[in-house]
Amino acid sequence: MKNRLREDLAAMGDVITQSGMEFAADNAFHIEESLLYKSAGDGVRTVEFIRVMENRLLFVEAKTTFANPNNPAEGNYSRFQSEIDQICEKLIHSLNMYSSVKVGATDKPFPEKFVPPERVLIIFVLVIKNHENEWCKPVYAKLVEQLPLYLKKIWKPNVVVMNHETATKWNLTLSVKLANH
Repeated sequence: MKNRLREDLAAMGDVITQSGMEFAADNAFHIEESLLYKSAGDGVRTVEFIRVMENRLLFVEAKTTFANPNNPAEGNYSRFQSEIDQICEKLIHSLNMYSSVKVGATDKPFPEKFVPPERVLIIFVLVIKNHENEWCKPVYAKLVEQLPLYLKKIWKPNVVVMNHETATKWNLTLSVKLANH
């Protein structure tokens, strides 16, 4: 039965595979693979995809691993800060690209299956596959701190950092067991 669900989602194009995880992608805009992003050229970054879940607009970035800021190994904190900088840049650029389509500032449309909502709660979601729950807290704290104040005041985004197990509970990813079949 579970394999059938996975096959049905895959046949409909409703599965996005990133960083070794299979994400449910119903009503999703795979922005990383879009003409909008590809035509933007150098200097523009993006999250993997944008997904609508009820009145929530999720900007989803997936990583296999993430540097631990509490690890005293040489260079580890600078690697952590660099990863945080990149994630913030991807979130901001993705929000700008999404907005450019929504307001008609570009001739690149959303995909046919993607239905953008009128009013939303914006949530930036970082899913780190090989991460313990307690390791997500310092990543979350630094992301929230690092996002520009103007962005927090204008867009009022929520930020969520989770591992694969939590993403499955949120119905973002297919279960680990299911994804391995």
